[in-house]
Amino acid sequence: PPAMIVESFLRDLRIGARTLARRPAFTLMAATSLALGIGLVATQFSLIDGVLLRGLPISDGQRLLHVARSVPQSNDPSVWEGVPYRDFLVLKERQTSFETLAGVNELSVNISGLGHVPSNRMGALCSANLLEVLGVRPVLGRWFTAEEDKPGRPLMVVISYPLWQEEFHGDPGVLGQPLSVNGEPGTIIGVMPQHFAFPVVQQLWTNLRASPSGDPRLRLVDRVEMVGKLRQGVPMSQAQVELDMLAASLVKMWPETNKGFERMSVEKFSFAYAGGGTQVILYTLLGMTLFILVLGCVNVANMLLGRASQRTRELAVRAAVGANRGRLVRQLLAEAFLIAAIGSLGGLLLTYEGVRLLQYNLVEKMMVPSWFDFRVDYRVVAIAVAATLAAGLLAGIVPAWRASRMDLNTALKDDSRAASGMGGGKLTRWLIGAQIALSTVLLVAASILAVTLYLMRHANLRYDPDRLLMGRIDLQEGTQPTPEARARFYRTLVERLQAEPGVESVAVTSRAFLNSGVRTQVAPEGVVYAHDNDRPSVQLEVVSTDYFRLTGVKPRAGRLFDTREQNTEPISAVVNESFARKFWPNADPVGRRFRSNQTYEKWATVIGVVPDLQMQGLFASPGHDEEGFYLVEDQMGWGWLDLLVRTKSDPQQLVGPVRKAIASIDPNQPIYAVGTLTSRTAEQMRGFSIIGVKAMIFAGITLFLGAIGVY
Repeated sequence: PPAMIVESFLRDLRIGARTLARRPAFTLMAATSLALGIGLVATQFSLIDGVLLRGLPISDGQRLLHVARSVPQSNDPSVWEGVPYRDFLVLKERQTSFETLAGVNELSVNISGLGHVPSNRMGALCSANLLEVLGVRPVLGRWFTAEEDKPGRPLMVVISYPLWQEEFHGDPGVLGQPLSVNGEPGTIIGVMPQHFAFPVVQQLWTNLRASPSGDPRLRLVDRVEMVGKLRQGVPMSQAQVELDMLAASLVKMWPETNKGFERMSVEKFSFAYAGGGTQVILYTLLGMTLFILVLGCVNVANMLLGRASQRTRELAVRAAVGANRGRLVRQLLAEAFLIAAIGSLGGLLLTYEGVRLLQYNLVEKMMVPSWFDFRVDYRVVAIAVAATLAAGLLAGIVPAWRASRMDLNTALKDDSRAASGMGGGKLTRWLIGAQIALSTVLLVAASILAVTLYLMRHANLRYDPDRLLMGRIDLQEGTQPTPEARARFYRTLVERLQAEPGVESVAVTSRAFLNSGVRTQVAPEGVVYAHDNDRPSVQLEVVSTDYFRLTGVKPRAGRLFDTREQNTEPISAVVNESFARKFWPNADPVGRRFRSNQTYEKWATVIGVVPDLQMQGLFASPGHDEEGFYLVEDQMGWGWLDLLVRTKSDPQQLVGPVRKAIASIDPNQPIYAVGTLTSRTAEQMRGFSIIGVKAMIFAGITLFLGAIGVY
């Protein structure tokens, strides 16, 4: 009967508790082995849950999908780009899988106004139905309407709760106040809830006001990524098929911009911003923690087996007075589950501390999506409980099974022979071999991961990073409306800073050493492609004239940029060696010409060749996808560039003069993300550094468990 089963189970637990209490050192060591594994598994699950599984904290957040178009040159499904606004309107009207589709285009914005210091914030251009999709409302004021979303309408601004507190001190009278966004006067009409920062860490939102008749090749800002909630009962696969069919129809409507984009990217919204390589890394770390838990279980199994071999006479007496094999198995399993339960309490303490550190180092110290949230909730506790049950069963089943098969007569006559038969032999050797094998696998994996991250961190620092001051500047059309004006701004800024005491050299760049270049399709002269979208893509970096002097790079052939490039025609280009080998393997590239979509199909003439400088970014594999070229800012007039100032002493002393020089040209233009290359690298590498630290912790725990197990 159930009552007898419960009573028997409780009796086994009481006996097991008394047995374990008589050997506190043994119990503590066994419980610690399991606590480490259970704590690591639960902590890693909380990380995966917060990044990938839980979804956004909105109503029916699991049904929220991200929709964009897949990049044809990439086989990675996580690589996507926004669709032209006119495509968005067609997809929104014709699709049937979603309740509705909303469009959003995230970008950094400069804000200024009466009584406000100019600053740069993360913002987004949004369609009027975005809040309909998300099911969220402003806490103050309103969102903009569909009528206000049309081209030519005034700029409407909705600000975040933190921005409201920071800039306006929580004043309810903020509604109707003016706020200049990228040099365009706007009006504040609403304030969003406290923790709303969609889609990543946005602090303000404006009406999109894109034109459906605009050419998306000329105005990249008229592109959007889409979000929508699946209709109830509609699987994601059905939405994928439908949107792929619609994408194929768009190719026929506008082949000049859609050729090659026959497939859409449809995935859970959280995966779009934390998918791709992140999934692989997170699940790899989870696999490592499971390995550690298994190693802990093997440890405890071996310890219990040794302990059981010392209890042969006790077990034999129990069997002699009527305990059958099942009763002995239950008794030993009860002890294993008690050890696992004690270990789970320690594991939950480790989990609590691990989650606290994740929350601090990832959410509070890094610019990660606002919906990342790591906590010890019922899901994490459930995983810890499941790990505890699995650990208790795995650690206890082998010793219990082995003890139940002992020879009763031999144990009563000579317990030393019985102990030798139960605790030694092949089984013990197999368990010790498994411990050594698991420890070796984890140590090698953790070491490779840690070394790889160390090499990645130092791969691009070819010169002294501590005397290189960096800062980001975003010139906007509202204040610097033409490419000529933007080029003149940067040229003037470089000249003024070059005259400052303590400055060795000054330059601007669109890549800033750590990031990848801008993916750009090119067509060398004499090579014909069936369609523009079939052209190969390479890396592009826009730099000022003195960029190569600041970095100390010498040309391998030809010359570098100089004052001759202040003329807008002809367009000059410097290519790297990989670019030259790819397109002109058996010829001198100097003097050759090519076209690109970033030069609006005008011919660019190669004037020089430089070494490969890892244009694919700090986090990419060296030697892979490195083909790239450089254009000069004087001829391009880009607005979003990084300022580089090489100093003779402490670069922090130049922060004030840099801000003063910028204000002397445009008092409403901010500079942000100011720091040295060392600090910028540390910031970019923070997430990878956390992974490296975790790998080292895993390695240390593995070594500890392996040593205990072999002992």
